[in-house]
Amino acid sequence: MSATLDPNFALDNSMGAMMIGVIISAVLHGVCLVQAFFYFTKYKNDPWYLKGLVLTTVSFDAIHLCLITHTIYHYLVTGYHNANGLTVLVWSVLLEALFTGVNGAIVQTFFTLRVWRLSHKSIPLTGTILLLILSCVGCGTAWVIMSMQLHTYEELLRISPLTITINALSTTVDVLIASSLCFMLHKARTGFKRSDTIINRLIVFVVNTGMLTTACAIASLISLVASPDTLIYATFYFCIGRLYSNSFLATLNARRSLTATDVDNVNMVSLPTSGISGVSPNATTMSKNQQNISIRIDTTKEALRDNDLEISHTQRGIGKSEEDLSQKSRPL
Repeated sequence: MSATLDPNFALDNSMGAMMIGVIISAVLHGVCLVQAFFYFTKYKNDPWYLKGLVLTTVSFDAIHLCLITHTIYHYLVTGYHNANGLTVLVWSVLLEALFTGVNGAIVQTFFTLRVWRLSHKSIPLTGTILLLILSCVGCGTAWVIMSMQLHTYEELLRISPLTITINALSTTVDVLIASSLCFMLHKARTGFKRSDTIINRLIVFVVNTGMLTTACAIASLISLVASPDTLIYATFYFCIGRLYSNSFLATLNARRSLTATDVDNVNMVSLPTSGISGVSPNATTMSKNQQNISIRIDTTKEALRDNDLEISHTQRGIGKSEEDLSQKSRPL
């Protein structure tokens, strides 16, 4: 049992867990504000919709922090002498889930767009991810509506299966997006040291930006399943929205460092035919021994803005040997 169900128990695994989550969330929000300042300073020419997404995520983060701060203040300060008040739900602890869910959905959809482009507009893959995101948003909205009609934490236990479902869906989406991006980047390896180094950097960046959100979501899910009568999961759940915003801003802010040095120096890299999947049979039979497939890393201004290193497969070099075509490309 936790203090939220019995005022005679210590507050460590309930209000204490929530307070730790609020403190960490406040620190992460500070990091988010610094990243937002850097973004608006360095990327003034970005399209309006990207700037709008940044403003939306940062604003939702601020609102969420206000809500969870109000929650902990209500229980530990306003209701300090009211032990029975710990069992009663306050509106802010329920409404905060809405902003966490919306922020997560925005960032996950943004990364799904990356999967869409790098997978050459694969409808099954991106459709599955979007379906999971919509399911998570729907479940989250239903959770908020249902919880608003409850009065105590003991009643909140009735919708624990829905709470677990939301955490499981969010975790699944994070893992699927990160694994899809890493797999597609791995498939794009060229066999040349310099281009492979660029791809390795992108893979590491994808893993690093998605690792914290995934780990936090998994920790929240495990805590919820292992100890449903406590609020230990709140320590992690309060931070998830902030981690989504920071990973989104980190991706936008890293574009220049990832592309300005190495990628801008790569124009055309020759690939063996076996290095790329999805080539039509007609294309491969035109020149069995001399055909080459090239991978072009788009470094135009628009691609740099969107941080979409779109990898496009084009057939080149018919009638030329692979060695001749490689000599014309820049050495790696």
